[in-house]
Amino acid sequence: MTEENTPPMTEAMLAAGEKLAGGEILRLRTGRVEWLAFNRPAALNAMTHAMETAMIAVFRELETDRDLRGLVLTGMPGARPSFMAGGDMADLGAVATPRDVLATEASAEEVTTRLEALRVPTIAAMAGPCIGMGALIAAACDVRIATPSLRFGFPIARTVGNCLSARNFARLTALIGPARTKEMVFSARLLPAGALAEAGALREVTDDEASLLPRARMIAEEMAALAPLTLWGTKEILRRMRDTAIAAVEDEDVLMACYGSEDYHTAITAFTTRQKPVFKGS
Repeated sequence: MTEENTPPMTEAMLAAGEKLAGGEILRLRTGRVEWLAFNRPAALNAMTHAMETAMIAVFRELETDRDLRGLVLTGMPGARPSFMAGGDMADLGAVATPRDVLATEASAEEVTTRLEALRVPTIAAMAGPCIGMGALIAAACDVRIATPSLRFGFPIARTVGNCLSARNFARLTALIGPARTKEMVFSARLLPAGALAEAGALREVTDDEASLLPRARMIAEEMAALAPLTLWGTKEILRRMRDTAIAAVEDEDVLMACYGSEDYHTAITAFTTRQKPVFKGS
C-alpha cells in the first residue's frame, strides 16, 4: 500500500478491538498486520501478570500464523500518553522469595523472548513513559518510532533498587551501547526521544501523538510488502549472534541479591506510599 491509500490507524479503531486480560490489552488485525495496545491508561499502562500471560498466549498463536507480516505494539493514552510505565507495583511487591524472583524474571523473559522470536517485523510505537518492562518490550522489537513526548529508561537505582538480567542488558547494549546503558542506569534518568534517535535506536520521531499510529501502520505495511524470508532471516541471525555472546553469563546470584534485599522491599513500600526510599546497600 502507498501512503495515499492506506487508511490511517486510530485509537478508536484499537479501542474497538478484542479485549484480552480483562481489557488490559486490546488486539486488532488490519490485513496482514497484528496490533496489540496496552490499555491501563490510569496506571500509565503498567504491566500486570495478566497482561504478560495474555501476550505470551498471543505470541504463541502468531508463531504459526503464516499470513502474518507484521506486529505493532503501542499504548493507549489517558490524561497523557504512555507506552508502558514499568511493572505493576502490586505485582512487584509480591516478590518475596527466591522462587518469586525466578518466576517474575521467567514470565517477563518469556514475553520478550517470544516477541523477538516472531518471524515478522515488530514495531514499537511509543509516546510518553516507556519505562522498565515497557522499555524492555521496545528493545525487543525490531523497529521503534516515537513522539517527542517519549521518555525511555530504567530509573531503578532511585525507585525500586532491583537489577536487570544478563539477557536484558544484552538487549539494551545492542540497542544503545554499553556506555549509554551504564549512564542511563547509573544516573537513573530517562532518555528523551532525541537521545534515543541519536543513538540509532529510533527509526523516526513523529511530529506529534496524532501522527504516531498512522506512521506505524504505514511502516508496517511497507515491510509487509517485502520478502518475508529475508526479513525473518536477518532478525533471526542477529538474535542468534547476540544470544551466543551471552550464553555463558551467570546472573541468578546477582538477581537474588537485589530482589531479596532489604533495599528492594523497603523501596517498593516507599514507592507505593509516595515516599523517597533510603537505600542502605543491604
